[in-house]
Amino acid sequence: MPDDVRVVTFLDPNGLSFYASLDPPTSRIYQGEQRPYIFPRRLPQGASGVSGLFGQGFREAGEGDAIKALAKVVRTVVLHHDGNASSKACFGTLLERGYSTHFMIDADGTVYQATDVADMALHAGGVNQVSIGIDLNNPAPNLVGSSEAQFFGREVSDEMEINGTVFKSLKYTDAQYKALIELLRILCSELGIEPVFPVGEDGKIVPRVLVSPPPEQFCGIQCHWHSSVDKWDPGPGFDWERVQAALRAEEAQVPVVPSMLQVYLPQSAKKMWKEGAGEDENQARRAFCEAIASEATGKDFLVAYCRAQEKTAVGGFYPIGINQTWHNGIHIPVEGAQVVRPMLPGDLVAAHLVPEERFGELGSNNFVLLRHRINLPPRYEGEKNVLTVFSLYMHLAGFDIDNPTRETALVQALRMRDGGGKVAMARGAPLEVNPEVNQVQALRAGYVALFSKEKGDEPPIRLTPRDELWFVGEFGKGDKRQKVLHLEVFGDSSCLDAMELSLYGSYLTLGPDESWSKSLLVRSREIIGAISENALRRKRQYDRVLTPDEVLAFFSLAEDSETEKRRDALRKLVVRHVSEWATTVEWAKTLLEAQEGKEWVRRLGDPSRRKGIFSKEIESYLSFVWLSEEVSKHIGVRFDNGVFTFFHPIYFLLWWLYRRSAVRGKSLEDLIEDLGSKVEQDSTNVWLDMVETPAKGEWRR
Repeated sequence: MPDDVRVVTFLDPNGLSFYASLDPPTSRIYQGEQRPYIFPRRLPQGASGVSGLFGQGFREAGEGDAIKALAKVVRTVVLHHDGNASSKACFGTLLERGYSTHFMIDADGTVYQATDVADMALHAGGVNQVSIGIDLNNPAPNLVGSSEAQFFGREVSDEMEINGTVFKSLKYTDAQYKALIELLRILCSELGIEPVFPVGEDGKIVPRVLVSPPPEQFCGIQCHWHSSVDKWDPGPGFDWERVQAALRAEEAQVPVVPSMLQVYLPQSAKKMWKEGAGEDENQARRAFCEAIASEATGKDFLVAYCRAQEKTAVGGFYPIGINQTWHNGIHIPVEGAQVVRPMLPGDLVAAHLVPEERFGELGSNNFVLLRHRINLPPRYEGEKNVLTVFSLYMHLAGFDIDNPTRETALVQALRMRDGGGKVAMARGAPLEVNPEVNQVQALRAGYVALFSKEKGDEPPIRLTPRDELWFVGEFGKGDKRQKVLHLEVFGDSSCLDAMELSLYGSYLTLGPDESWSKSLLVRSREIIGAISENALRRKRQYDRVLTPDEVLAFFSLAEDSETEKRRDALRKLVVRHVSEWATTVEWAKTLLEAQEGKEWVRRLGDPSRRKGIFSKEIESYLSFVWLSEEVSKHIGVRFDNGVFTFFHPIYFLLWWLYRRSAVRGKSLEDLIEDLGSKVEQDSTNVWLDMVETPAKGEWRR
C-alpha cells in the first residue's frame, strides 16, 4: 500500500483482530453460539492436505506458492457499509453479533485488517468461502423523504432502488475511496480477481441479487446486495464507477491517436481535451484516460475516434472495404512518428519485423500479434469462462533489432530472448515460420517469429498499454499510400460460446456468417443494404454491386443522423469469414469477383491477359499472408480453414470497458419470493447457512 494510506493489521499492537492468538493461530469464540468467528478456507479442488488458519495447506496446494492456490478459491470481493460511527465501533458490533470481516476502512481512510485473507470470514452468507469482505465506515441511515444535503458531516446521495426498495443515504469520503482503490488494486492483481462490478445490459450496476451467474460464481467486485435479498450495502452513496475507472486506468489505451481526432469530438467530450493534445500524443492519451472514467464521456470519445478514422482513412473500414471485400479491422491514419501501444494487456505470440528495404510495393507487412485472455462471468454452473481473442497491429515501420531508433518495451523483450546461430533468409511470400530455431534469429531472417507458446515451457512476453511496441509504418499503392496502423481484434468460434451477446447490444451484436466462402467478397445483404439500398436492387450481372464511391460516401462523407445510425450498426457487428491474412483465401476468385463489371469483361475478353490473370496483384497480396494452420496451433486458436470471428476493435474496447461484466439480476417477483423464504429461514437457524443479520446501527426494513 502507498505510504499515505495508513494500514493497521491484526499483527500490530492494538490492532483489531478476530484471532484469540496468533501462535498457534486460533479464532475468537462467539459466546452466543459457542462457535468461531473465522474458519479455514477449503483447499482448491483436488488438493490433498489439511487446511487450517493462516492458510495452512495452501502453500503445498500451490506447489510452494500459497497465493497461487488461494487464487483458485477466492474469486470475488464483497463490499459492505458498517452502519456504525467508526471502524472500531464496527468491530465491536461484529463481535457482538457473531460475524467477522477481512478489512475495515474508516472515514479517514485508515485500513484495518482483522483477518488473514487466507481465512474465511463470516460476512456474506453463501459467498463467504470464495470472497474477501471489506466494510466501509458509513452510518448508513435511510434518508428517503429527507431534504438534508448533509448528514453526520457527509453529503447525501440520490435515491436508488435496491432489491425492490428505494434508499437514500450517505456518500463516502475521498480518503476512503483512495484506500479502497489501492486495496482492491492489490487484491485483484495478486488473486486474479477481475476489477469489474456486475452491470446490466444498460451498463449500470445491477441493483438486485445476481441470478446469472449466482453471486458465488461472479469473478469481480460485488456489493452485499448482490448476494442477499434483504441487504442494500454499500448503498446508493457508493460511487462504483469512480472505483472501477481508477482500477482500469492503466489497463486500456488507444493504440495510436488518429489524425484530426479533436475535430470530431462532440462538445461533451471536448472538455476532456487538454490544451495542445492535438499535437502531443501523450496529452491525447491522458485525455482518453480521463474520458473513460464514465461510460457517457468514454463512448463520446471513442465514437469520435471512429469518425476520425473513417473520415481520414482511404478505404480501411470495418467490416467492408471499398472493393466490397471483407476487411478484418480498421486503418487508423496518423501524423508524425507515433509509437503504437497495446490496447489491452496481452502476451506477444507472433511478430514479423523487417527493415524497410524488404517491403513490397504495397508498403509495410510488419506486424505484432498479442493474445488476450479475458475472464467473463460464467454462463454455466461450475465453469470458468475465459474469452481468448487476439489484437493485431499491422503496417509497422521498418525494424532493425540490432540498431533500433528507439528502445521500446518490445525491443527490450525481444533482446531478452535473443540467441546465437545464423538462420537462412526467408523467401518472403507468403510469410513463413521457422519454429526449430531461436525466434529472434528467425525474426532477423524475415520469418514470422512465434512466442508465448500455448502450454509452452518458456514464460510469456507480457505487454501492457503502458508499453511501447514500435512506430507506425506506411501502406498503400502510389498516391494512396498513408502512414497508417491496421488494427483488428479476432478470435475463433469459441468467442460466441464465451460471450452472451444478448447482454452486449449497446456495442456488440451477432452479424453475418460467411464461413462457407474462401473468397473475401462480401455477399451479406445486411451489410450491403446498410451502405446502399440501391445496390440491392441492381441487376446482379456480376458478384460485386457496390462501387468504391458508394462505400467512401457512406463511411467518410455523409454526416446525417440516419447514416451515422447505420455506421454504428455496422461497427457493432461480430462477423465470421475467412481472414484476409489466411493461407486458405482463394485470391484469384476474390479478385475476379471484386472487379467492377466493365473491368471484369475487359480482363476476360483480352486473350493475352487470361493466362496468369491477377498474377501481379496476387503476388503483392501474398507478402501479407501469414495466418496458417501451423501459426494458429502455436498461438492457441482454431484454424477452421482460415475462418475467424472478427470485432470492430474500438467497439470491442467499449465492450471491454463497460459491458464485459454484464450479468442478470433477479426479477422483482423472485426477490419478493426469496425475501419471504429468507425470513422463514432466519427464524430457525441463522448460522447454519451463514446468513447475516442486520448489524447494530444498520437500517432495518
